[in-house]
Amino acid sequence: MIETLNIPETRKQYYRRLLHENPRRNLVERYALFGEHYPDFCRKRLSYIPEMMKDGWVAMSLSDEGMNYAFTIGLEYSFGHPEILIASPNRPVKMLHRMVELLAARASGGERFAPELDYGEMLRTQPDFSEVEGTTVFREYGENDLDNYPCGYLYSFYGYFADRDLTDNKLPMLILELDFPMRPAPPGGRLSSIMSTPKLGVSPQL
Repeated sequence: MIETLNIPETRKQYYRRLLHENPRRNLVERYALFGEHYPDFCRKRLSYIPEMMKDGWVAMSLSDEGMNYAFTIGLEYSFGHPEILIASPNRPVKMLHRMVELLAARASGGERFAPELDYGEMLRTQPDFSEVEGTTVFREYGENDLDNYPCGYLYSFYGYFADRDLTDNKLPMLILELDFPMRPAPPGGRLSSIMSTPKLGVSPQL
């Protein structure tokens, strides 16, 4: 998406090379570029980048239409590990944010999480998450998940800093859904179908 910026072609070519030769420097220089030429967009959509420069990733959290979720930006870019998103209709967004931070710290340190594996026991060893019940199994972010989890900041980052074409709406991300009466979340209007289903065996809100 560097092609969409109103800068000379020679400069666009420079940023394309920089992305592959020195991703960390690419992050710094492209952020400076946005600050210089697109200050309003930089302030509104890229305010997390300075924090991301410190550790290579940053955690974001949102509460949207009764659904709480938190996700990373930068794990795949900096460490080659898929981004992580954790969602729940019941648990506080601050708890999901802490859980994402725990998993992201492990992933940035070399641990690798994979879809279809249960990480419940690992989470329950942490005092903050000892009451998490049931299975905690990741799945890959799919095309329909844009309806369920519209991670606009993440799309902006991978478009403008990593030159990714995300027209298929598929992010490099693993999703963990807690307390859901069905997995995965149904595409299109999650609350109409999820929240109307009786919540059997849902663990207490933390």
